[in-house]
Amino acid sequence: MSDKSTADAMIEAAIERQRCIDRVLTYAALRDQAAIDLDKAASGSGPEKPSEGAAERARMQAEVARDIASFLGEETKA
Repeated sequence: MSDKSTADAMIEAAIERQRCIDRVLTYAALRDQAAIDLDKAASGSGPEKPSEGAAERARMQAEVARDIASFLGEETKA
């Protein structure tokens, strides 16, 4: 591979990695919002209450997603 094509491939890989990080962070934000919504539903008096621990599971999923995004970001810096 020429230097230009190698550089182009590296740039394309970096762009794709950033897209992946952005998607993972979007997922984390959605899980955070789900946890908030589940907390609200659990404290309400409606007939459809979430299962016990559902909000905590959503929070844990969001935390794992942020950890993954952080890991992917660190690989870029290395």
